[in-house]
Amino acid sequence: MKKERIVSEKLWINGAIRRNSEVNEILQAFTAQAGITGTDFLHMNLLAEETLGMANQSLKNFDGEIWLESTPAGYEIILEADVHEEGRQAAAKPETPAGLMAKIAEMLNCSYAFEDQAEIPENLANLLPDYFSYGSREEHQTPVWAGQWSLTAYRHQLQERLGNSAEAESLLDELEKSIVAQLADEVTIGIRGHKIRLVIAGH
Repeated sequence: MKKERIVSEKLWINGAIRRNSEVNEILQAFTAQAGITGTDFLHMNLLAEETLGMANQSLKNFDGEIWLESTPAGYEIILEADVHEEGRQAAAKPETPAGLMAKIAEMLNCSYAFEDQAEIPENLANLLPDYFSYGSREEHQTPVWAGQWSLTAYRHQLQERLGNSAEAESLLDELEKSIVAQLADEVTIGIRGHKIRLVIAGH
């Protein structure tokens, strides 16, 4: 018999919110229904905190929602948001911040560059840090933003560059220090026009 999918209450977020007292209530209700306990609950709580912290502290010009869904393997923490017009019109060169979640936030902040285009405009492509493309899945011939970025592909491509790239060695070391990279089964980013979607899967 197929197990019923469990979906938590959705938490509305935007760049102005720094903390929401409903978070713990939503997590407790979800885990009670999904039967997530012990170490698995602690890991889920850490991943949720990292996701919400990244959204509240690092994302700019957006409105969205965060929620959890059960999966056959465990659960997913999902963030979906719309980037405001002022964010899409920004044209400053993206920074290369320290930390995996800060890099993910920067990728999401740069979604203005990919308004449903199959290819990145040449004048923008030269502005984007190299790590943006390292996590693009190999089956996608178009840039990551037209398809999907994944932590698995990011780690794999960095490992392939190891020995020939000081940057790859530094980024892999960064992954070793990342709570999300160590605890999550997978992380994916999808961007379609001004809509962004981040999914962190765990068990």
